[in-house]
Amino acid sequence: MKRTSPFFLLFLLTVFTISCSNENFEEVEPDGGNPDTDNPAPDPDPDPDPEDPDNTATTPCDFDLSGVTANQTFVIDCILDLQGETINLPANVTFEFDKGDIINGTLNFSSGGKIDGRLMSSKLELQGDVTLIDPTFRFFPVRWEITEGNVTQPEAFKNHEMLQKVVTLTKEMGASTFTVNKMDAFFDSADIFVPAVFLPSDFHFQMSENTRMRVFPANGNFSTRMFKIRGVENVKLSGGYIIGERDEHGPTPNGSATLVDITTGINIIVENVHMSNSGTTGLSVNSLKFAQDPEYVPSRNILVTGCTFDSNRRNNLSVTDGTEVIIENSKFYRAGIDTDFSVGSSPKAGIDVEPDERQKIDGVIIRNCIEEGGAGASFIASGGNDITFIGNDMQKPMAYNIASNVKIIDNIIREGGIDAGIKSDEGRRRNRGNIISGNTIMNFGVGIKAYNQDIKIFDNKIINCGVGIMMNALKDSEIYNNTITSDIEVSFGINALDYVDNVVVRNNTIDVVGRSVFLDVVNFQPEERDYKFVFRENNFNTGNFGMMRGTIGVDIIDNTFNNGFRIDASENVLFKGNNIINNTPFTVHISNSETSKNITIEDNIIENTDTGGQGNGILGSSPSDVRADSNIVIRNNTFKVKGFNNGININGFNNLTIEGNKGESEDRPFIYYRGDNSVIRNNQTLAGVATNDIEGNNNVVQNN
Repeated sequence: MKRTSPFFLLFLLTVFTISCSNENFEEVEPDGGNPDTDNPAPDPDPDPDPEDPDNTATTPCDFDLSGVTANQTFVIDCILDLQGETINLPANVTFEFDKGDIINGTLNFSSGGKIDGRLMSSKLELQGDVTLIDPTFRFFPVRWEITEGNVTQPEAFKNHEMLQKVVTLTKEMGASTFTVNKMDAFFDSADIFVPAVFLPSDFHFQMSENTRMRVFPANGNFSTRMFKIRGVENVKLSGGYIIGERDEHGPTPNGSATLVDITTGINIIVENVHMSNSGTTGLSVNSLKFAQDPEYVPSRNILVTGCTFDSNRRNNLSVTDGTEVIIENSKFYRAGIDTDFSVGSSPKAGIDVEPDERQKIDGVIIRNCIEEGGAGASFIASGGNDITFIGNDMQKPMAYNIASNVKIIDNIIREGGIDAGIKSDEGRRRNRGNIISGNTIMNFGVGIKAYNQDIKIFDNKIINCGVGIMMNALKDSEIYNNTITSDIEVSFGINALDYVDNVVVRNNTIDVVGRSVFLDVVNFQPEERDYKFVFRENNFNTGNFGMMRGTIGVDIIDNTFNNGFRIDASENVLFKGNNIINNTPFTVHISNSETSKNITIEDNIIENTDTGGQGNGILGSSPSDVRADSNIVIRNNTFKVKGFNNGININGFNNLTIEGNKGESEDRPFIYYRGDNSVIRNNQTLAGVATNDIEGNNNVVQNN
């Protein structure tokens, strides 16, 4: 029996309203707006026009079967009325079809009998050893007493019984393909464990665009599953519309209503099927037993291709247990939305890959799909291993949390970001080998949130997000070759929170109206004080200065900044080899003399273009009068400042080393310093006021 996996999605997708991008991207129009294709009317035709079968003969046959002999073949081009009798046939009797019919009786085949499926109907019973002449069976509802249109529950139950009977019978007779063309009918099994149709092994149930299979509205804690593919192999389900009853369901919560349920299916294809309005999920992939059971057999080699999912109440598609699952070229619309008659149910995802602790997922590919209009995330990997999202076009955010070896590659997310991991002990233990590459991410609060460890984030384009990339409790990762652009006034390129260790951020291009970098209280806990991360060879073109606050253990090396940078209450900072320019209020600012320490600023090119005294090269100022032993080193930098500004202006910091710097100033000394116990030597004024302005106690001032 399938066990429903509990919702284990613990991540929080940032809700952050952002204006639309100015970039011109091709809009994706959902096919759901076309009532004749992707969003059929929820109500059936009250007066359906049944499809005419090929049995057009009207003349009674001029023979009977009283003298039939072995190996005889009958071509039925007339109406053969058995008059309620059972006809016992000898071996190898064949009935071929020529627009006729056989009615009102039973044919009992002794052995080797054959019959054309077009002669079968609810008016003819077959017994004994008989097979179909053609393994493709054409199902005509009118020949099997299927009541189409609006029906009562007993009529919907009879539809289920008859359809299941015909599927089982024709499979036993050698059918490999069961085709349905024109049909619009309700089905109800009246049993939570019984679907409308169990599909057998080695079987193709083929519907057409004229097929509507509808779940009869229930008033209980379940509604009928339409198809169950359980413990079987080599099954294909294709075409047609499967329509749930979420809006017609009675007041009792609907806990079981999956339209297509695959449970330990092997070599299964679901192709070009439209699944909508389920009380829970459109399609699910699961397994009969749990992975620890010695008799466990997972669902395997599952292909969902060319399908459309629309407005299913919980998820459009769920994978809770299985391996080698591919979901491709499919459309996912309006997952989990509230309607006028029913409220969506979490997690409300287009696709939810979510095993519980006893289930196993290993190998899922989701590619070339479209998601739009959902109430929750587009696609989620809440667990499992080896899960790939590639080439999809999504409107809503996507995420993984405790999954490993997740690859998110070459997707477009139009109004959402990517949550990569989750801050939890389980997430920190299980997140491994994850890649986020080549994606275009637009118009959301945070483009990429990176948690836990072992993530490579590269070659992504992040457009008009409040924060481009956020590192939060992240280790052992690389972030490189990404492009982050935003014309939002309050926006950030790359942020960090909590802790970051052994992470390299390199070769990224950040062009945002807001700040380049914001590192907020990172590595500040005692157990984190030896953590280290690096920004290297990035190009920052921003409207406001970058900053770190309360951060320990960061190297900022060989970057280009068009705006300034503030170091506030931070420790163990290396700012080296950068080319940085600003106008006001500073180019590099060291703030808070009470807690800023062990900072090295060396080998940088530092320029400020302000002329009015608000644009020093390096400014050291503090709101606190408490002066700690700062151990700040300013070494071998090249400065260029203008007007009433200093190259170096430090006030209120003790124990500095200022050496080997050179620079140009105009109307103020190159170095202005107020503090104690510092070494200031071997600095060179290239232009401007020749004498530096230095005051304090126990300072060593030499060769300047």
